[in-house]
Amino acid sequence: MNKPLHLPDIRSLSVALAADLQELSKSRIAIGFILKLREKMDKYIDQLDNSRLPSKKKTKIKRKIKVLSIPFHRFHNELYNYRQNGMK
Repeated sequence: MNKPLHLPDIRSLSVALAADLQELSKSRIAIGFILKLREKMDKYIDQLDNSRLPSKKKTKIKRKIKVLSIPFHRFHNELYNYRQNGMK
């Protein structure tokens, strides 16, 4: 190996996600809300990994993920900045 491996710094994404999760935990009364949210997201992401799904089905799944991720404002902002800055 002649060239060092570049690993992107995702610390700001992690901090933003943690802040959004903390805010959600305070504003949601339902016990286990975050766990259920995680289970749904995992399920949809696993479904997206299925390459045999028709395009329309994948589009619906992506829409569901987008709806579930609406409360993550800080994370979305950081992800936008991360992508704009060349994922450094």
